[in-house]
Amino acid sequence: MNFMFGIADRLYARKKRGIAHEDVDWKPQTEQGIIFKDSWYCFVPKIVTRNQAIGNGILPKEGKVTTYTISSINLIVPDVEETLGNLREIYNDALSRINDDMSKGKRISLLGVSLGNVISMRLASVLPGKNPRNLVSLVGSTRLGLSAWNSNLIGHIARQSGFGSAEEYERRVEEFSPINYLNGLNPRRIFSRFGSYDLAIPYAPEGKELKTSLERLETKFRDIRTYSFADHCSSIFLSSRAGIHSQ
Repeated sequence: MNFMFGIADRLYARKKRGIAHEDVDWKPQTEQGIIFKDSWYCFVPKIVTRNQAIGNGILPKEGKVTTYTISSINLIVPDVEETLGNLREIYNDALSRINDDMSKGKRISLLGVSLGNVISMRLASVLPGKNPRNLVSLVGSTRLGLSAWNSNLIGHIARQSGFGSAEEYERRVEEFSPINYLNGLNPRRIFSRFGSYDLAIPYAPEGKELKTSLERLETKFRDIRTYSFADHCSSIFLSSRAGIHSQ
């Protein structure tokens, strides 16, 4: 894999251009590990759920693990109302499951990769005390609308929404912009990775803003880094080898 200057992102976007729907079902898969008190909710692209080598390095191995496969091509569509409806459906499903787990005394951890961050960050903010046990954020950003509009993967879809600018689009979809849910988050542990040449969710400025915001949160442990010269695809690959769950 070429890690340099967005090459992998350009090739991936070219491969996906013209595809209006992927064979991806977001309905979650749940596995129960040996630590029954912990419950993870993971929102990840299909490369994580379908590529065993990458998934093994990103998805947790202990506790109850509920994994949603998130397809940006399926969820972000020209009709902005449908886009919001798609995201709300996943969010509400996860929230119901989280509330059920908390009623059973489980400790909640959240993991978001790529677009999955817009759901995991919002869920983190509604937990009692806003304190997920673990908060893992890979290649995310603070503002859904601005990032989608400027994405080399889904930007052309966002611009078909009928809005005249990235700012107008952001105001319409900001319900799922992580910047609105970061204040007061108090995770026990934060692990986060970014790519400085990310083209799918541009690092500058919204990705960098998320990095700075996460660095300011109160937490007992943090590991937040940016991979120099890495793009979106290669940052996910590198993250899978970074020992996310080993600390």
